[in-house]
Amino acid sequence: MKEERILIVEDDISIAENIQEILELLGYVNTDIANSANQCIKIIKKNRPDLIFMDIKLKGDKDGIELGEIVKQMVDAPLVYVTSYSDPTIIERAKRINPAGFIVKPFNTNDIHAIVEIVLYNKRTKPVSEVAAVSPTSSDSPYLVTDAVFIKADNAFERVSYEDIYYIEANGNMVTIFTRNRDYNIRKSMKEIEEILPSQLFLRVQKSFIVQLGQIDSFNTKEITLRSGATVQVGRQYYNSFLAKLSTITES
Repeated sequence: MKEERILIVEDDISIAENIQEILELLGYVNTDIANSANQCIKIIKKNRPDLIFMDIKLKGDKDGIELGEIVKQMVDAPLVYVTSYSDPTIIERAKRINPAGFIVKPFNTNDIHAIVEIVLYNKRTKPVSEVAAVSPTSSDSPYLVTDAVFIKADNAFERVSYEDIYYIEANGNMVTIFTRNRDYNIRKSMKEIEEILPSQLFLRVQKSFIVQLGQIDSFNTKEITLRSGATVQVGRQYYNSFLAKLSTITES
């Protein structure tokens, strides 16, 4: 029996079970199946997989490539795409997240065997220096001050600690930064604000909102309540990315 844990993300249960059966024949018995983005995220949080098979054409609000981008932030596990499509546009999108490989439907035992053995071997033998290179720490920030941002107000730049920022709201070509001490109205786009604020602390949860993750008091699939008492709406297409950033405990 081989110890590596493998996650299969596939909304067609017959295909998922086929991959699972092949893996078990090859000695990989620690397998999980997820048929949606939400289930995938929950399983990754519970059982950190060593390898992930991901269907590109997942049903739901995110396809396998969009979900792959989230997964890459959650776990350092190679991603193998399962697809029946060879559309160059899809391949180009997939290449941006550097997948470990592709399996084209219909596949057989030899196809699965080859990709699993090669991908897991490469993972086991990856140099430590390479692992460190893809795991940046906060010390890699290009800024001298790493715990605050300086916001121009009136005629001076004011220091605002990241922990004192509640959320950012867009309004036309302006944004409002809501903080513990005051609100700042800045002529910036949300994209520009996203690029300035550290992604490990701030996340866009709707087209018009960015939240400071440390300020979250409670949330559901539709809205977030912050410790300040403010409520921010969550966009459906942003929810999985948001959930992936948080440690959660559920009844299931």
